[in-house]
Amino acid sequence: MKNPCPLCGKRKAQRRCLRQNNLEICSLCCGQIRTETCTGCSYYTAAQKYRATRSPSAIVPDGYFVAKSNQDVEEAVNFAMELAERGKTNEAWTALTRVLGAHPDNHLVCYGMGTLHAISGDFKQSINWFDKAISTFPYFVEALFNKAVSHQKLFDVGNAIRAYRKVLELGDPSDTPAKQARSFLDSMAASIRENDGIDLDSYIESQSEFDRAFVLMEQRDWSGALAGFRASAAKNDRNAPIHGNMGLCLASLGHKAQALAEFDRALEIDPQYLPAATNRVFAESMEEGISLNVAGFERVEFGKERFFDSLGAKK
Repeated sequence: MKNPCPLCGKRKAQRRCLRQNNLEICSLCCGQIRTETCTGCSYYTAAQKYRATRSPSAIVPDGYFVAKSNQDVEEAVNFAMELAERGKTNEAWTALTRVLGAHPDNHLVCYGMGTLHAISGDFKQSINWFDKAISTFPYFVEALFNKAVSHQKLFDVGNAIRAYRKVLELGDPSDTPAKQARSFLDSMAASIRENDGIDLDSYIESQSEFDRAFVLMEQRDWSGALAGFRASAAKNDRNAPIHGNMGLCLASLGHKAQALAEFDRALEIDPQYLPAATNRVFAESMEEGISLNVAGFERVEFGKERFFDSLGAKK
């Protein structure tokens, strides 16, 4: 294992510990050795904040690691993760599923399930499990980081940015997750500024408008979707899919000339954006005032893979 925890020798070290002469240790050992002497550590501060939001029954006897701790569960999850790291995925699933049956709401079990789903390439399910772990323990930095990576694997730029920002908010800046989150966000900000001419916040706002508009387009609410894509374009005009979808909405409403203009704008931004080129061919054959019959469509994250590759995104 790369960078093993010096205390347990079993898990990956990611958190820098002041009490251990700034050595990096794993999250479980961090929780097990945490006491009031850890004042000044971001993880101790996060745990204390979490304690204030929980009822007394949710606090374990030592009063410091406030997410419910169970040594047997921790060891079982660790064993499953070690199996997965050795490529024994089926055995890992069997071991962790057994623990899940007895502890369905344990944050470490949910984290383990998310990790196994991610290893298996099912990133949508992994995000669901990481969200469940975070809902139980909101300051679970490793779960937040892995959630961010899963969004990144799905080319979901907006949610990846949000999750990485949360890692920076809660994690120690000197620890591995926070360092990688900062690297990703800095690279993303520079790339978006160069390609789109906007900042990260404007990009996220535009993406949120895009997502809402796309839901309306799926429902064949062409007018509502068009308004949403226009709101998205107002935040980020240099985005080919936005203009391509505006063209599709306009064509479905019978506005041939306007649709062709939007397809042309999409291709001006990205000449390799094939959905706009394909849909433009169909729009050219329609008559002005006669709606284009759209049989079906699906969301295509065209270009985002190339975009992430250009960032040198960490695996």
